Amino acid sequence: MPNEYHRGVNDLPDLARKRLQFIHLVWLVLTGGVGLAALIGGTADSALLAGLVMAALPGIVGATLLHERVQADDLVGPFLVIGWTLLAMLGISATGVTLSPLTILFAIAPLTAMNLEKPGMAAEAAIFSAFAFLAAAVMVRIGLLPPANPTSLYQVPAMLLAFAALVMVGLLAWSFMHARQEEAALPVIAPEAVIPVRQDLSLPEESGLLLLDVSEFGRIRTLSGDMLGLDGVKAGGLLASLLQDESELSLLKPANGRTHGEITLKNGRDVAFVAEAHDEGSILVLRDLTEVRASTLETRSRLEEAEARLRGRTAFFASLGHDLKTPLNAILGYADMMRAGIRGPMPEPYKDYPEIIHESGQDLLLLVEDILDLAKAEADRQRLEPEPVDLTASAQSVLRQLENQAERAGVKLKLKATREVWAEADARAVRQIWQNLVSNAIKYSVSGGTVTLDARDEGNATVLSVTDKGAGMSPEDVRSVLEPFTQGSNSKGRKGTGLGLAVVNSFAQLHGGQVVIDSAPNKGTKVEVSLPRANPADIQPLEDAAE
Repeated sequence: MPNEYHRGVNDLPDLARKRLQFIHLVWLVLTGGVGLAALIGGTADSALLAGLVMAALPGIVGATLLHERVQADDLVGPFLVIGWTLLAMLGISATGVTLSPLTILFAIAPLTAMNLEKPGMAAEAAIFSAFAFLAAAVMVRIGLLPPANPTSLYQVPAMLLAFAALVMVGLLAWSFMHARQEEAALPVIAPEAVIPVRQDLSLPEESGLLLLDVSEFGRIRTLSGDMLGLDGVKAGGLLASLLQDESELSLLKPANGRTHGEITLKNGRDVAFVAEAHDEGSILVLRDLTEVRASTLETRSRLEEAEARLRGRTAFFASLGHDLKTPLNAILGYADMMRAGIRGPMPEPYKDYPEIIHESGQDLLLLVEDILDLAKAEADRQRLEPEPVDLTASAQSVLRQLENQAERAGVKLKLKATREVWAEADARAVRQIWQNLVSNAIKYSVSGGTVTLDARDEGNATVLSVTDKGAGMSPEDVRSVLEPFTQGSNSKGRKGTGLGLAVVNSFAQLHGGQVVIDSAPNKGTKVEVSLPRANPADIQPLEDAAE
C-alpha cells in the first residue's frame, strides 16, 4: 500500500475536495460573524480581534490550498492539521483550559485529516491533542497558565466561537460519512495484481547490465550484474552516489509507470537506463553504452573510408573520361565523314560499318559524359545554364538518335506528348536525362516491346517520363539504383555500369526536382523526372522567333 503521506489532495474525488473547501469557507463566515457580534456588543478590543484573525487563518489556508487550480498536494494535510491543532491550543490557553468551551476545536484537526483520507495523520493529531490538553491542565495547576474566569469579557465570544467549531465538526463528520457512502455506491473493481519485488533477481557479472532495486528514499536495496566500473557500490548505499550529475537522479525515480533515457555515471561512463516504479520504490536497469558508442564510431569510420574510396574511384574515372573524350570526338567525326561519303562511297561490304562505329561511339561518349557529370556533381562543381527547353522537342531529337539502337533490339519507340512542354532547365542536362532513361528502357525491354516517352505540365513543374514493359525491379532495387555504380538484380546478363539513373537523379536534384520510379519485377518500369516550369514571359520571344 502506498504511503498515505505521499498521497496528494488531487487524489481526492473532485466533489469531496470541493465539499472540504466549502466547509473551510463556512468557518471563515462564522469567524467573521463572531467578530461582527463582538463589535456590535462593544466587547471587541485589539486582543480579541487579533485572536479572531488567528482563528480565521486555518480557514483561509484550507480554502486556498483546496482550490482545484492550486498544485500543493504535499502541503495541504500538514498545514491544515497543524493549523487547527495550534488554534485549539491557543484557544484553550486563553479561555481557561479545562473549562474552556473551545476544547471542541481539538476535534477539527483529526476530522480534517480523515476527510483528506489520511487516517494515520488523524490518529497522530488526536494523540497530540490529548497530550497538549493534559499539558495545558498541568500548567494551570502549577500556575503557568491562568485558570478559568467566568466573568471575563471573552467568555461570550469564546462560546460563539465554540458554536462555530461545533458546526465545523458536524459538517466534517457529515462530509466524511457522505464520502464513504459515495465510495460504497461505486461499482466494485477487481484490484490489479500486485507484482512483488523479486529479491532473487540476478544478472551475470559480464553482462554489461546492472540491475538495482531502489527504495522510495533513493537507497539501493539489492543489486546484481556488471558493476560498470563503479567502485564501492553496495546495498544500502545512495543511488545518487553513482551519478556524475545528481540532478539526473529524478530521471531514475518515476512516480509511476516506466521511463527510460541516458545518464552519465560518476566514472564517466554513459549508460542507458530503464526505470519502473512499484509500491516500494523502483526497479532500475543500467546498460553500458561504451561498446555501442565504440561500434558506432567504428561504423562511422568505415563509412567515411568507403566514401573516400568511392570519391577516389570517381575521380579516377573522371580523369579517364577526359582522356577518352578527345579520341572519341575524332572517331565520331571520321565516322560522320564516312557516313556522308565525303571521300567517296564506301565499298558495299563495309557500307554499314560507319553507322555502327558512330552509334557505338555515341554510346561510349554518353558513358564518358555520365562519368564526368557524376564526378562534377560529387565535387559540387556541376554548373547548369537554365533556359526555356521544350521537353517534347528534346525527346524527338533523342528518338532520332536512338532509333537504330531500338531497331536492333526489336523495340519500338513512341512519343506520347503532342504539344510543347517548356521547362526551365539546362538543355544538355535534359537531353542526357532523356538519353539515359531511353537507353536503359531499350536495354531492359524484350524484343517486340514498346518504350513510351511523355512530357506534361503539372502545377509549377514539368514532368518527363519514360515507360517500358521490360524486366522491372523489386522494391529493394528501386531504393538502391539511384546510387552510383549500382544495378538492380534483374540486370544480370545485361551490360551496364550503374551510372545512368545516378546521373539522372543528380541532374534532377540540381534543378530542384526529383526522380520517381514505379516498377515491379516482370511488370516493367516507369521513371518520372520533375523539373521547374519555364516562365511564360521567357517562352514568348522564342515562339515569336520560330514564327
